[in-house]
Amino acid sequence: MAVYVLINVAYLMTLPLDHVAGNQTVASEVAGKLFGGIGGKIITIGILVSVYGAINGFSMAGLRVPYAMAKSEQIPFKNVWTKLNKGAVPVNAGLLILVVSFLMMLTGSFDMLTDLLVFVMWFFYTATFLAVIILRKKEPKLERPYRVPLYPIVPIIAILGGVYTLVSTLISQTSLAMGGIALTLIGLLFYTEFHKKFKNIIKKHRILENLVCDVLVLFIALYVFLC
Repeated sequence: MAVYVLINVAYLMTLPLDHVAGNQTVASEVAGKLFGGIGGKIITIGILVSVYGAINGFSMAGLRVPYAMAKSEQIPFKNVWTKLNKGAVPVNAGLLILVVSFLMMLTGSFDMLTDLLVFVMWFFYTATFLAVIILRKKEPKLERPYRVPLYPIVPIIAILGGVYTLVSTLISQTSLAMGGIALTLIGLLFYTEFHKKFKNIIKKHRILENLVCDVLVLFIALYVFLC
């Protein structure tokens, strides 16, 4: 947070406020003024490193979400999603994430996808901040290896910031916000209704779990995400 604030201070001290507002290349322009012609190239390289690092992190974590949920029997076809390759990577879960990501890439521009992602992420961030207070009330004696400093001031500030981000996005980018809500609700539908239905089928006909092929499972998942 301190680094973020300092960077924005540098922007405002280098460029006029009216030039910073709405400027998509403010970092590059500031670097150019401070370091000359090579400044913009440094910023570009830094952005590329940051983007590829974020993609790598999200890829490694994202494909293990279906794997972890399947191990906990929270989604159907446990044997499919928990299948590991020689490198101990959940390959089928990775294929699902790959297909869904590819379909999302076809829906619009990079800026639209990032704006959509930010709204959904802040929704869950805010829910997590709220959960800290709720768990403190419901389970005060629970062992906590890490305790939030200055509780409850820090969670309250975080909740207020998250609510502000969500509300401002709903007002300024209503269509993107509604799209994020729709995607989240589709995932909830898959998690609850489809899980219950398929789990009952698998319990009655256990052999189905071993006969269902990976391609069929991908089609089912795509149907849920797209319909």
